[in-house]
Amino acid sequence: MFFGKKLPALLAALLLAVLTAMPGAAEEAVAKLVIAQPPEKTQYVEGEPFDPAGAVINAVLEDGSVLEGVDCAWTCGEPTPNGSCVVEFTYGGKSVMQVVFYTKAGNTEPYSVAATERSPDSPLAGKTFVFLGSSVTYGASSGKESMVDFLAARDGAVCYKEAVSGTTLACPKGANGRKSYVTRFEKFLADGVCPVTPDAFICQLSTNDMHHPETFGAVTAADVRDKEAFDRETTFGAMEYIIALAQEQWGCPVLFYTNTNMGNAAYEAMLEGLDAIAEKWGVTVIDLYRDEAFNDIPDEARALYMADEIHPTKAGYRDWWLPKFEAALTELLSK
Repeated sequence: MFFGKKLPALLAALLLAVLTAMPGAAEEAVAKLVIAQPPEKTQYVEGEPFDPAGAVINAVLEDGSVLEGVDCAWTCGEPTPNGSCVVEFTYGGKSVMQVVFYTKAGNTEPYSVAATERSPDSPLAGKTFVFLGSSVTYGASSGKESMVDFLAARDGAVCYKEAVSGTTLACPKGANGRKSYVTRFEKFLADGVCPVTPDAFICQLSTNDMHHPETFGAVTAADVRDKEAFDRETTFGAMEYIIALAQEQWGCPVLFYTNTNMGNAAYEAMLEGLDAIAEKWGVTVIDLYRDEAFNDIPDEARALYMADEIHPTKAGYRDWWLPKFEAALTELLSK
């Protein structure tokens, strides 16, 4: 067959058809991408790779037509502190985002309160404990489950948890003081939330105060006992006020507990103040920060136990912190 002068035109048409059929040929005309169907799996445990299976991404072209189920490239970012992670699908110079979620291994079901077995012979069974604190007491990075909840689940203790994330011991004037430890503890007592005298009152040495060293204040002299004498706008004054109020109201043992070691100089200054306050008032300190043996754990264990440098996971509360609280409370109540 002889094409004559038509050959170049036919070849050009054939080449155009081949190029148009090739993947990505229409990419330049893409106006936007649309997630027509999200991935089958959007919940992961840390360490699991993202799986795009099931995702259907459509490309809307500039002329309004739609390419369904285009073959996208994708990248998965690092999880944020709250566990969310952005997956970016790209095609034709456009992108669309899909959020997936990663759970810390230490926050999975095997470490939950629901999966915690009761200790049949716990000496803390039936004992009543009141906890006052902020995010660490609350369980902000562990699904609201902290050592307070595990103490109730494993030991059969009756536990009250007065905890609000982001709050300080110090009680400044104005709006910032309305959720302070002081204000909330006063309301807790006024409302009669705990109807009996607790066997112990446990207060958190708040990590939030360490961001305000200018308001640490000073520990008062040994003979100063009147709760009205303490400057509640300072960290140390608030601590003394809370101790005096608890002893006046209940006359029960008072404990303070610290965070694990996060290498913070301001928090270490707070520990020195706590030492002086504990000596003055006869307060027991569960010192997780300066317990070298307690903090000397493998990196793998720390990754399991801590959501970040401040907040434990469920595994951290139950399997690392709780035994220290159980031992301290058992020893205290045996005296």
